[in-house]
Amino acid sequence: MSNENLIPALGLLIPIITVTVSLGALIVWIVAWYRRRMHEVDCRHKERMAAIEKGLELPPDAVPQPAPMPPRSRYLLRGLIWLGVGLAITFGGRDWLQAPMGGAGWIAVAIGVAYVIFYLVEGRRTAVPKQEPPAANGGQTP
Repeated sequence: MSNENLIPALGLLIPIITVTVSLGALIVWIVAWYRRRMHEVDCRHKERMAAIEKGLELPPDAVPQPAPMPPRSRYLLRGLIWLGVGLAITFGGRDWLQAPMGGAGWIAVAIGVAYVIFYLVEGRRTAVPKQEPPAANGGQTP
C-alpha cells in the first residue's frame, strides 16, 4: 500500500473512531448512572425494611421535585441571542457562506422568535389581575 492510498484511509478512520468512542462513552455513562440509581433504591428499601422490623415510624418517601423553570427574563435573553445570531448568519454571512448555507441562519431566527413568543405568552399567563383597593368607607356601599 502506498502513501497516496494511506492518507485517505486514515482520514476516513477519524470520523469512524470519533463516533464509536462517543457512543461507547455514552453507553458506559448510562450503565453507570442506572447502576447508581438502582443502588440508591436498594439502599432506601433496605433502610425502610429495617425500620419496619424494629417498629420505628417510617419517614416520608422523598419525592424528587422537578427542576424549577428559569426566570422569565432568561427566555427573552435566549430569544434575542438566537435571533441576532440567525440574522447575522443570514444577512452578514452572504459573502463568506455559500447560498445554501446562508439560509441555515433562518433556523436560528425561528428558534429566537419562538423564545420571544414564549416569553410574551408566559408573561400574559402569569400576569396577576389587578385588584381594586377597598373603599374608604370600610367596603360598604352607600
